[in-house]
Amino acid sequence: MTKRNFLTIAICFLYLGSAYMSQFYRLMDYCDGDRVDLITSFGNYMFQAAGIVLFMSLFKFKAEIAGSRVFFAVVLAFGTVFMALSQLSDSAVVIIWSGYVFNVHTGVVFGYYLTQFACFMHAGLASVMYGTAYAAGSIGTYVMSLIGDGDFLKSGIITVIYALLAAAAAVITLTGSPISRSEPAGNRKAVTGPLIQLSVIVIIMTVISVIGSGLYFSLPQAEDVNWNLIRTFYSAGLIITGIVMDKDRRIGEILTTVSLIYPLIATALIGEGVTGTVTMGLGYFFRGCLTIYYVIMFADIGKRTGRYFIAPLGLCLSRVTESLITLILMSFKFTNLVQIVTTALFFVPLIILVIIRQTLSHQTVPDAQTQVPAAVIDVKQRLALFSHKYNLTAREAEILELMHDNMTDDEISARIGISRNTVRFHVSNILKKTNSASRVEASRAVDLYIPGGMNPFQ
Repeated sequence: MTKRNFLTIAICFLYLGSAYMSQFYRLMDYCDGDRVDLITSFGNYMFQAAGIVLFMSLFKFKAEIAGSRVFFAVVLAFGTVFMALSQLSDSAVVIIWSGYVFNVHTGVVFGYYLTQFACFMHAGLASVMYGTAYAAGSIGTYVMSLIGDGDFLKSGIITVIYALLAAAAAVITLTGSPISRSEPAGNRKAVTGPLIQLSVIVIIMTVISVIGSGLYFSLPQAEDVNWNLIRTFYSAGLIITGIVMDKDRRIGEILTTVSLIYPLIATALIGEGVTGTVTMGLGYFFRGCLTIYYVIMFADIGKRTGRYFIAPLGLCLSRVTESLITLILMSFKFTNLVQIVTTALFFVPLIILVIIRQTLSHQTVPDAQTQVPAAVIDVKQRLALFSHKYNLTAREAEILELMHDNMTDDEISARIGISRNTVRFHVSNILKKTNSASRVEASRAVDLYIPGGMNPFQ
C-alpha cells in the first residue's frame, strides 16, 4: 500500500463519511427518526452497493477507463455537485434524491480506492495501514459530528470543507499511478470456488453482526454513552485487526468469527454494573474486526489472481446485507429473544464454512499458470525464488525488492547509497531479464509467481 493510497483512503472516508452524516442531520429537520433511518441505513447503503457494482463492471470490461486517474478525479468532481445540492437545498425531496446520487458516487469512489489498494498492496503492513487510514477518517467524521450536536455538519462552511477534501483526494490520485488490468487467462473455476465461499461467509457474518448490534444498541443503558470514547474503540478494532491480519490471515479469520459472539455477551453485561460506554465500545471494537476482515480477504483474492476489481466485493456484499437486514428489523420489531435465537442459528453454517476455509488454506489452488498457493508464500521467499529463476544479481534482487515496495528511483538511491542513474541501469536489467514491460508489471509478476511456474506476463 502506497502513501498516496493511504492518504486517498483516509481523506475519502473522512469526506464521504462526514457527508453521509450531514445528510442524516439535515433530514432530521424534515422527517421523523424512522424515516431518516430508512433513507440512510437502507436507501443510501443500497445506492452505495449499486455504485460499487457499477465500478467493478466498468473496470472488468474497460480497465483503461475505470482505472485511470482522470476518471477518479472526474467522479469526485461529479459527486461534489450532488453533495452541495444535498447540503444546501431546503427541499426534503432534493436532499433525499441528491443524497442517493451522491451515494452511487460514493460506491464508485469506494470501488476505485479498494481496487487501487489491491493493486498496490504488499505483504507486511497493508492491513494495518488500511485499518489506520480507515480509523483516521472515521474519527474525523465523528469529531465533526459532535460539534454543536451535529449543527456544524449542516453549516454552509462544511460544504466548502467537503469540496476541498474531494479536491485533495483528486490531486493526490492524479500524482500517483493508474490502476491497470492484470487479469491472467486461465481456469476461472479456481477463483470462483473460493470467491463464492468467502462471499457466503461475509454475508453470514454481516447478518450476525447487524442482528447482534440490535441487542445492545436498543438497551436503555446505551443512552448514556461517551461517543468520543466509542470511536476510539472502533479505531482500535480496525488497527489491531489489521496487525493480526498482517501476521496471519487464518488467525485474523478466527478472531473475526469469535468477535461475532460479543452481542450475546453484551446482553449479559448490561445489568452487571458495566456502563453503556464500555458495552457499546466493545461492540464497535468488534465491528472493526469485521470491517477489516472482508476488505483484506477480498483484496487478497484480487491481488493474487490479478483480478483487482474483486477487492470491493466484500464491502458491496456487506452494504447490501446490512441494508436488507436493517429493513427487516425496522419493519417487524423482533424481540431480543428472537434475535438471540436467530443469531445463534446463523453461527452453525458460519463455523462450518470457516472450518472448511481453514482446512483448505494450506492447499494449492489448481491452476499453476495463473494462481499462487492458497497458503500465501512469504514475500521474502517469493522474491528470492523469483530472483533465482531469472538469474538476477544480488544488487538487482535487492532493487527488485524495493521496487516491489513501490519505492521510486530516488528513494531506492537514498536507501542503498547508489546514484539514481545506477538504479535506473539495474531496473532496466531487471525488466529485460524478467521480460516485464514496466516496474509495476515486474512487481506483479513477483506476486503471481509460483516456484517452478512461469512469469504470468510471458
